[in-house]
This record gives sequence, C-alpha cells and structure tokens, in this order.
Amino acid sequence: MADDSEHKNTQQLRKAYTARSAEEIREYYDQWAADYETHMGNVGYTHPAMVAAMLSRYVPPGDEAVLDAGAGTGIMAEILTAMGYPNIVGIDNSPKMLAAAANKKKYRELHQMTLGEPLGFADDHFAAVSSAGVFTEGHAPLSGFDELVRVTRAGGHIVFSVSRTYLEGLFEEKGKALEAAGQWRFVDASERYNSTPLEGELPAQVYAFQVV
Repeated sequence: MADDSEHKNTQQLRKAYTARSAEEIREYYDQWAADYETHMGNVGYTHPAMVAAMLSRYVPPGDEAVLDAGAGTGIMAEILTAMGYPNIVGIDNSPKMLAAAANKKKYRELHQMTLGEPLGFADDHFAAVSSAGVFTEGHAPLSGFDELVRVTRAGGHIVFSVSRTYLEGLFEEKGKALEAAGQWRFVDASERYNSTPLEGELPAQVYAFQVV
C-alpha cells in the first residue's frame, strides 16, 4: 500500500496550477525556487528534454538567438547549450527562479517578463522559441502566443509543451485561430507522453509551429 508521502512532488507541482494571477504564480515560484529541481528530478520531469528534441528537428545548431520562454531555473538552457545552441535568452516571471538560472551561466541574457503581457523585445528578434512546462493551468495564458509570434522572425519556429490535462481543446482553438490569421503554420506534434513518469501522471504533448 502506498504511504502518505507518495506523489508529494507531483502535489507540489499541482499546487502551482491553482494560481489565479501573475503575482500569485510569481510568489509561489519564488518560494519553490530552492527546491524546484529536486522535486522535478524526483518526478522524472520530461518537458525540457521533449521540447529540446523537437526543436532540434527544425532549428539547426548555431549562434542565432533562441528565446527560452519560462526559463525557470535554467534546465532548458543546460540542455540546449550542450546541443549546440549557445545564444539563449531567458525570460521568467519569478526573480528567484531567474537567480537560480543565472547561477548556471548558460544564458546570454535573462529578463523578468511575464507571458501574456507585452515582451520587451523588438519584432522578429529571435530565430526560435522554446517553452517547456509553461502553457498549463495557472501559468502562461494562451494569449502569450501572440507575443511569441511577434518576437520570432518569419520562418522561425516556436516549440512548446502543452498540458493535455488542463488545455484539452482550448489550445487547438488558439492554434487554429493564429493559423487562420496567417501568423503561424502547424509543423509537428509529438505523441502524448507523461511529463512526470516517476510519480503520478500529467499527460502532455510538444508542438512545433513556424512563424509566417
């Protein structure tokens, strides 16, 4: 029989999904920052590796700027720099998560910005965008895609994970709306996978779209 501690790390993650404002999620992740990677390691967190694998299909390694949207503690930059993408710019809502990311010295730049609000970058600034574990309940709103499209140059790719538990159907509507508006086109999608395979189940998919 499972004891009361089973799934405690996944429960910590699920608590983050209950946030109802950018300020609330910022405070939550500031408090979680010191233990975040321990908890994510315990659940076998797969989003960063899955997003990096998809990005590598369509974005050749090189020095062009890649935006890590929702950088957290910098897990994505550790993976991408090892894969040959040295010019990573990270944004996140939480100052303490950004401080942890800065300690890894893998980012060219780090900025406190909030997805769903205007981003402080020029149009067409990035060759690609990666976003792992961000588009889910209580986190970045689907309106955040509008700014990601704006700051990505034509021909560039936006690669991200989507929680199927919380965004079933909603993301499809947003994706199709941007496609109908001539903003991006669908390129690829992974099979569904469990983003926390060592503890519980949080199904997700990774998508790739190309800005047009």
